[in-house]
Amino acid sequence: MTQIEDLTPHDPEDSNLIHRVKKLISSPGDEEFSALALDIFKYQFDRNQPYAAFARSVKKTPETVARWEEIPAVPTAAFKLDDLPLICGQETLTTFLTSGTTTETKGSHHFPSTHLYEKAISYGWPLPKLPTFFLAPSNLESPQSSLSHMFGHLNDGNNSRFLLKNSKFNLSRLFLYLASGQPLILMGTALAFRHLMEIHGSIPLPSGSHLLETGGYKGTSIMLSKPDFYSQLSEFFKLPLNHLHNEYGMTELSSQAYATGPDGPHRFPRWCRHLILDPETEREVAPGETGYLVIHDLANLHSVCGIRTQDFAVRHEDDSFTLIGRDPGALPRGCSRTIDQALSL
Repeated sequence: MTQIEDLTPHDPEDSNLIHRVKKLISSPGDEEFSALALDIFKYQFDRNQPYAAFARSVKKTPETVARWEEIPAVPTAAFKLDDLPLICGQETLTTFLTSGTTTETKGSHHFPSTHLYEKAISYGWPLPKLPTFFLAPSNLESPQSSLSHMFGHLNDGNNSRFLLKNSKFNLSRLFLYLASGQPLILMGTALAFRHLMEIHGSIPLPSGSHLLETGGYKGTSIMLSKPDFYSQLSEFFKLPLNHLHNEYGMTELSSQAYATGPDGPHRFPRWCRHLILDPETEREVAPGETGYLVIHDLANLHSVCGIRTQDFAVRHEDDSFTLIGRDPGALPRGCSRTIDQALSL
């Protein structure tokens, strides 16, 4: 049974925290991350009984946690549990599901509102504002896909187009726009780009264009390094390597990290922090060392901010990190696999 404390529709604490998170997202430096993270931890501890039970099991409570680094992070598998609820006693407006096969238990991330989620997308977006095309189904076709929702939010309603419908590419609108010679952004999963390059000849994009891929191809039979993949993308779309980007995100988060080029490190926006922990000692590794990536995303106000991933990363001194890949023992996940399954139908 889901346990959620009943709150009034205009709960003062909830409203105050929403305001503070919005302020941090839109106004850099106006809010101390650590203080807000600790207040949100207390809020989530007090109102989410399963999370509080988890925190107590690792001997962490608001009385014992003094730094954001000490806030307990739940594994992504926790989102597959029926009893990890919304914090507020509000009706769920939106639920995003993790990808998976029909026999797998999918994780779910519930939102009473997508306002914070969409604000995080807008303020975290690192690329210029250009007409954008998506190698993905629309958010109307895939309403429970967090990636399609993100793409839908970035869609300006005019030149932006979704190029995957009913499991097939439809590139007519893309080619029509390419005839103008104006720059654009092309977004999609790594597997979608792989499929496109397998079935189509080179598609040169106009000068000044950008490409953003996401999802990777872990859990598939594809064996291709990121530098080799980016070399193929650069040749196929006739773009320089510094116009190729990666988005790192997941259904369990509300925010994303971005990297540029085949070797560029990832960076989260200012309302997120990350730790890279030694899997044996649970202590933060030294710069240059590898460990599990743990993310604290304050835009996850109404679920759980601290998320322990199954991804390995290298820590850097400048608050960036380099993704190494997914734990080989972990089940494959991600939007790329969902797109791959759709294209294979």
